[in-house]
Amino acid sequence: HFREGKTRELPAFLSMSLRRIRPFSDVTRYGYAVGRIRVLETQMLTSQHIERLVDADYEGALHILDDTPIGDYLRDAGVAKEVDAGLSSFLRHVYDELSEALPKDSFLMDFFLCRFDFHNLKALLKAEKEEGEPEGLLEGLGKVEVEVLRRGLESPALLPSPYKETAEELAQGWESPQELDTIVDRRYLEHRLFLARREGSPFMVDFARASIDLANLKLLIRGRILSKERDFMHSLLSPGGFVDVPVLLELYADSPENMVARLERIPYYSRLLELVEDEEYLVRLTEFDRRSDDQLMEMVRGTKRISLGVEPVFAYIRARENEVLMVRLILVAKLHLMSPDAIQRM
Repeated sequence: HFREGKTRELPAFLSMSLRRIRPFSDVTRYGYAVGRIRVLETQMLTSQHIERLVDADYEGALHILDDTPIGDYLRDAGVAKEVDAGLSSFLRHVYDELSEALPKDSFLMDFFLCRFDFHNLKALLKAEKEEGEPEGLLEGLGKVEVEVLRRGLESPALLPSPYKETAEELAQGWESPQELDTIVDRRYLEHRLFLARREGSPFMVDFARASIDLANLKLLIRGRILSKERDFMHSLLSPGGFVDVPVLLELYADSPENMVARLERIPYYSRLLELVEDEEYLVRLTEFDRRSDDQLMEMVRGTKRISLGVEPVFAYIRARENEVLMVRLILVAKLHLMSPDAIQRM
């Protein structure tokens, strides 16, 4: 049950039921990987670790992390760039360690790692347009080397799908960084849904579809704020979610008041729409992103009753990624001398 908001229960597709669990012969494919993560889970940060990190100063936080696997990657990290490099190395280790335990025909790591390849493609395209050096490249985390992506921008046919199709679409031209982000993000969301279906996991498919819906809702809110035309929005929205694009466009054409009222009747949107229920129907999109992540984590927590299969491994990867995000947020905030109360709110 939700503790707040108008929706009292998760809709069926956001919760796990016995009907969504695959046959025993399928789930045992992940038997070895599940056994491996049960050991690795004991090494993860606890809520007590996080509380101590928030209250400590920067040096104290590094000392606390020394007792965890993350600490080995953050020794002598004195600036934000070094924190990022250390955490990226730790995350690479997590992915590599888990990849060795997965069945050979698994699409699970592709589902997670494609995010970095799309991010790097986006960074390279922005740098090319601005005739500068790419910023924020995440090397070594994806499955396609940065140099391969760089060459692929000149000859998209050299790239594997879906990066080839993405580069070909962007080669036709884009006007603003926001337009670039939207095109790449749409391709990314659609590719994850494709991978989830290749994996054959009902849970992963539901997760990918819910991610599309939340991204579409954010685009609707941003479009409303910027007074974009309905036809313009049609080119931005991603298909494949639980809520069809024509339904969203019909809502968008309505008045702001009616749009919000009708979205409230779509169960898992209603909790997020608390953010836009002010008189101007505006929203802090950074807060929206955090609440969207919370919404998706509700889905992941729903897999706890499942002891075998892809679901526990999926939940472990998400938990590790979330752990890295929290540690980065805390350490960078410490470097900027933010108070524990401010960090706790973040």
